[in-house]
Amino acid sequence: MHRAIDEILDFVTSSPTLNEISNFNYSDDTIERVNYLTARETEASLTSEEIDELREFQHAAHVMEQLKIRAKRRLGTAAKLDDAW
Repeated sequence: MHRAIDEILDFVTSSPTLNEISNFNYSDDTIERVNYLTARETEASLTSEEIDELREFQHAAHVMEQLKIRAKRRLGTAAKLDDAW
């Protein structure tokens, strides 16, 4: 089974560059899985394992967004330094 968080974990452990981090996007499979879990949550029909999976993904997705913001900031700083030379 494809857990939604697996894509984030695989990506982060692949030693991505700042550009790769800032351009990270979820695969169609992950988007489909999260949409499925979210829809089932709305219907109050998630299993306890699915609730855990969704919460785990939501937390990891928040961290991933923070990584993207920081990577973009660092890239912006690097670009400004390059322009100075």
